[in-house]
Amino acid sequence: MILKGVTISKLDISKSKDENQIILASALVALAILVSVASLQVLPVHASVLESLNSKINWYDNALAVNQNNVPALVQKGTDLVSLGKGEQAITWLDKALSIDPTNLMALISKGAALRELGQYPEAIIMYDRVLAIDPHDEYAIGGKADSLFGAGQHQQAVAWIDRVLELDPNNGRILEVKETIRQAIN
Repeated sequence: MILKGVTISKLDISKSKDENQIILASALVALAILVSVASLQVLPVHASVLESLNSKINWYDNALAVNQNNVPALVQKGTDLVSLGKGEQAITWLDKALSIDPTNLMALISKGAALRELGQYPEAIIMYDRVLAIDPHDEYAIGGKADSLFGAGQHQQAVAWIDRVLELDPNNGRILEVKETIRQAIN
């Protein structure tokens, strides 16, 4: 099946457990792309996009030189660093933004994505839970939490969070396909 440009093969019992886990991981990455801010995913990007992100980061640096507490610049810089695969650097900037505005949803979601990228799933789940305490219907946080639960090996809970996305959009065929792929792997 194809999900938003990501190809996911069917699970195959003749494949090893590791191969099926890779398929499952691909399915959840596809889910995260569908329900999270695309810029928060670490994907192969064209050189012009990288140049654009680096240019934006330079602009944020200039804005922060004028006002080091510029929350939008701190958050965007952190978010773009996540996009560049620089999760640890991103967390530094996002933590600074969150020290000024602890309820900034984009900072919380971006930090969750950075933590997820670093394999720190329990910490990522905490970030998504903070978002969901403010906005229980935030699709980015729901998708990020599902992906983090899956990464932490909590497959049943990941399915439950996918179901929450389906509550918001019950006819989303792509999400239904991801859910079915995960269910097949679990059973």
